[in-house]
Amino acid sequence: PLNTIVDLGCGVGMSTFALQDRFPEAEMIGIDLSPYFLAVAQSRGDAQERQVSWRHAAAEMTGLPDHSVDLVSFSLVFHEIPAEGARTIFAEMHRILRPGGYLALMDMNPQASAHRKMPPFVLALLKSTEPFLDDYFSFDIAEAIAAAGFQTPTQTVSSPRHRTIIAQAK
Repeated sequence: PLNTIVDLGCGVGMSTFALQDRFPEAEMIGIDLSPYFLAVAQSRGDAQERQVSWRHAAAEMTGLPDHSVDLVSFSLVFHEIPAEGARTIFAEMHRILRPGGYLALMDMNPQASAHRKMPPFVLALLKSTEPFLDDYFSFDIAEAIAAAGFQTPTQTVSSPRHRTIIAQAK
């Protein structure tokens, strides 16, 4: 059973609420670095009478106890950060997950033909708002997850531009 779920990089709570709808019995924790986004999430949650614990913290240092979480979810986070930051985050996720707990992330898929066939001027525009895109597209995220102590991740194409990666903590 999933008793405790953390939505890291929860933003205004869209992914948090989707997880809560799917797992209504679980304790839900939304963590983000933006106090503004957390305030919006709190307001939206209050309006919907949702029970979510919103926390202001960096994904690299959540402040959560060791082995206290069953599932950590990320939605569209890793293309926003450098690879070294991602490695630090995976180590923190391994620390907070219970043995057998899961890490799940959905993000851009560097192998997607939609990205590979993108006209150069469109790619240049995209990179102007996504400064770590080159780093992300060359980053072996599955290897970094495994190196942090997870079993070999599974990767699934989840849209023409996105992938979902799931890994279980050893």
